[in-house]
Amino acid sequence: MSIFDVIGPVMIGPSSSHTAGAAKIGLLARNVYHQSFKKVSITLYNSFADTGPGHGTLQALVGGLLGFSMDDERIPCALEIAKKEGIQFDFTFLEDPEKHPNYVTITIHQDQQPPFYISGVSIGGGHAKIVDINHNKVEFSGKHNLLILEYRDICGMVGFVGDLLAKNNINIAYMQISRDANEERALAILKLDAPVPCDLLDALKSKEGIHTAVAIPRWKEDL
Repeated sequence: MSIFDVIGPVMIGPSSSHTAGAAKIGLLARNVYHQSFKKVSITLYNSFADTGPGHGTLQALVGGLLGFSMDDERIPCALEIAKKEGIQFDFTFLEDPEKHPNYVTITIHQDQQPPFYISGVSIGGGHAKIVDINHNKVEFSGKHNLLILEYRDICGMVGFVGDLLAKNNINIAYMQISRDANEERALAILKLDAPVPCDLLDALKSKEGIHTAVAIPRWKEDL
């Protein structure tokens, strides 16, 4: 347990779940996507949909996607800032009893590319986690150093990644793999004991068959 589990993180209000947690979801989603974007659709569910607009959830999600931390004073103005930067956001509000009360799906649209889907939930006290990437069930909250890989689903790829990490003295704490046999693609989420250095990330990106390699350092409030 960290001190933040007792007193909570420093954050913009009014709500730890609907504002701070939403900002964290947005920032985690930005780190996962790891590219620039100009058009985003956001679907809020249940409590997020019902009370989110009054609690600043829209501004918080957009602020996180713009790279603002939970305590950034620009969050209340995030929608206006996004408009000035030429980034389009649209919102949909739905009810789905099978989803978490504070559930959101962020869809990033890019020309010449399929939509990129990221879903997250806010679990209270400013804490949040990502639970789905492109319809692959995942679970991470930023409490670990992460390596996210999309790659061609062929024999030896996991071994290559494991060997490369071992040569850099990086231990794998947890690995989750989702496979699409029809597309011959796989998505791997690796929780690591140490951050991924730039040269190792470059080696992964240059490996034939690896489509995407993104390293996300441990969330700063948990250090």
